[in-house]
Amino acid sequence: MHNGRNTLVAGGISALAMGVIAGGLALPASARDMTQTRLENAAAEPDNWLHVNGNYSAHRFANLTQINKDNVGQLKVKMMLLLAGQSPAIGGRYQVTRLEGTPLAEDGFLYITDGWGALYKVDIRSGNRADFVWKMDPQVDKVWAGDVACCGVDNRGAALWKDLVVTVALDGRLIGTNKETGEVKWENKIADPANAETLTVAPQIIRDIGVVGIAGAEYGIRGFLEGTDLNTGKSKWRTHTAGGNDRDPNEKAKATWLDNYKSWETGGGSIWQTGTYDPKLNLMYWGTGNAGPDYDQEYRPGDNLYAASVLAMNPDDGFIKWFFQYTPGDPYDYDEIGEHPLIDIDIGGKPMQIVTHPGRNGFFYGFDRANGQFLYGKQYPNVVTWTDGIDPKTGKPLSYVAGAPLQHYNAGTVATRDGKPAQFCGAITGGKNWEPSTYSPVTKTLYTDSAEGCTGPRIVSKLDNFTDKTVAGVAGTVKKRTSWTGATNAPAGTPNPNPLQSTRYSLNAISPVDGHIINKVMYDSKIWGVASTAGGLVFGGNYLGDFTAWDAATLAPLWTFNVGTAIGGPPMSFAYQGKQYVAILAGSAAGAAEQAQRPGTKFFTPSNYLFLFGL
Repeated sequence: MHNGRNTLVAGGISALAMGVIAGGLALPASARDMTQTRLENAAAEPDNWLHVNGNYSAHRFANLTQINKDNVGQLKVKMMLLLAGQSPAIGGRYQVTRLEGTPLAEDGFLYITDGWGALYKVDIRSGNRADFVWKMDPQVDKVWAGDVACCGVDNRGAALWKDLVVTVALDGRLIGTNKETGEVKWENKIADPANAETLTVAPQIIRDIGVVGIAGAEYGIRGFLEGTDLNTGKSKWRTHTAGGNDRDPNEKAKATWLDNYKSWETGGGSIWQTGTYDPKLNLMYWGTGNAGPDYDQEYRPGDNLYAASVLAMNPDDGFIKWFFQYTPGDPYDYDEIGEHPLIDIDIGGKPMQIVTHPGRNGFFYGFDRANGQFLYGKQYPNVVTWTDGIDPKTGKPLSYVAGAPLQHYNAGTVATRDGKPAQFCGAITGGKNWEPSTYSPVTKTLYTDSAEGCTGPRIVSKLDNFTDKTVAGVAGTVKKRTSWTGATNAPAGTPNPNPLQSTRYSLNAISPVDGHIINKVMYDSKIWGVASTAGGLVFGGNYLGDFTAWDAATLAPLWTFNVGTAIGGPPMSFAYQGKQYVAILAGSAAGAAEQAQRPGTKFFTPSNYLFLFGL
């Protein structure tokens, strides 16, 4: 375990860093510093991929055309590299990690993280070989941190600032590493696994502030976003997402938790996808996760702000300018941590600057990003049963009852303490979860995956996570590091109250003008995030190991390559010395659905591979 204090590392390669030069090409005399101007103008450097989601607007778009619809069928593996990171947590909950990050690319070098938060610098300048330059290993206590990682051991990428690469480690540290030497300059202990808090999100860098949010809502944490001064590695501000900003004397969020035992203290609202940022408005947009306990809203009556919301925030102090809550009182585990792409587009002949969101609750939203004015909310999975739609004036679900302590939504969809089973569509996983969408300014279309199905039957389970009962049968002191979901699958043989199709998946093309679906294609395996290019292509991979390129205009598959192991991360594209590459990390394990579809996938070896494709 770690002592939780900030550490500034001076001189030499620290024991923490364990930087290793791996015999590649010589480093340039001085790598370019990452400035705010460069971050704001990432489109001016189409050969580089400077943000985890491509740019501040999370477009995940590469303005490169060398690889296009006419020649994508000729793509071949140009380089590949096996990372470490599959070191098991001996005696711990997880024996396999996942690669869910997006590589950063700058001037022929890639910066990549593995599931435990180790950071690698990789040199691809030769064009035929990927060489390790150094590795920074944060030496995570794998059992201590991994056992409270809700849904797997993963890390979603890095950020660049001045001469540093900024990353997180699962055990709650934000780390600044010199990008030339691999030496750790500082680390800031933000989250604490003793409270079931972990970090998996790629940092967002705005001027001299690095912003991250914590994960752990399934264990009774109180979520927050925190800004770190990157010059010193010390915390600058913290804003809670469950119960709101304790520094704001006018805060109203706590009044939306209608109990008398401060359920917001274990109220969830965690974060594991990077926020977007509008430099002109100086506003960043972060999505927040479910309220805790996930399904038992009778423990936490009320709307539960700011869970399941988008927060438009000032990055300098963390204060919230406006917010919108997607599913008030959320009894479905509809986290809305997914990215919020910023799009400038004409709507009704009027130029608009909007923030969009493919919601996990099954609706695609658009807002005026300056003031939060609701513009539209359109269904994009085939089946949604928990509400009949979105109110076109308020943006709230049609089945929402303002001021009600408990939201029943549509009949049969909410599990309650009376033991009756419930089923709801879309599934717990969405709509879309954390896996990122992409927006192409060429086609003026947003592309996103979606789950197509339902969850259930489910029942509320007894909350036994108390060391005492201060309110008989209701509340007490919550045990740390203990599951806090409040529901389970109904016993075998329980009649399904609303039987519908089994879960499948889709790739969707959506218009950001009004949220309507332009095109949809169905699949039997989930696509783990996408990227698009000016060559008229959309790329994505799945747990079957298939890496696919689709025609951005028709969604017809144009090329597929199977990498021989599960892909659980999103792709990106960059170029070096006139050669375009498409890169993806492969590292996960095929699930029951994949094994049923292709039995051979049960023999996949969990791996941590970097693949680079080119012509």
